[in-house]
Amino acid sequence: MRNEPNVRHIDDVEWETRPGRTDGVRWKLLVDSDRIPSHGFSLGILQFPAGTTLAAHHHGPQEIYWIREGEGELLIAGERQKVRPGSIIYIPENHVHGIANIGSRPLTIMWVFPTDTWAEVEYLFE
Repeated sequence: MRNEPNVRHIDDVEWETRPGRTDGVRWKLLVDSDRIPSHGFSLGILQFPAGTTLAAHHHGPQEIYWIREGEGELLIAGERQKVRPGSIIYIPENHVHGIANIGSRPLTIMWVFPTDTWAEVEYLFE
């Protein structure tokens, strides 16, 4: 796919989930070379219902989280830290991290990887 400018609105991108998944976790791939003509970055939004967790894991690429809504407890650098809308988290390469929704509303996170696609990121769970 060629690299070209692209303008999208988040509401025009469909939510996705894995077949058979029952915990309500869902995502949108907003910038991903499998979806649009891009390269070098992938960007998505991930949403966790109340009480759900992304278990501790690591991966080769560095990552950025931007907490858009909800309340979470982030595990990073061996410590737990509360995060809320507006929190920006930089996660270095191969750094163990995880996050739990500790609020009563969905926890929505925007993420960025320096990869062409989200599919390139191999999640290694602890």
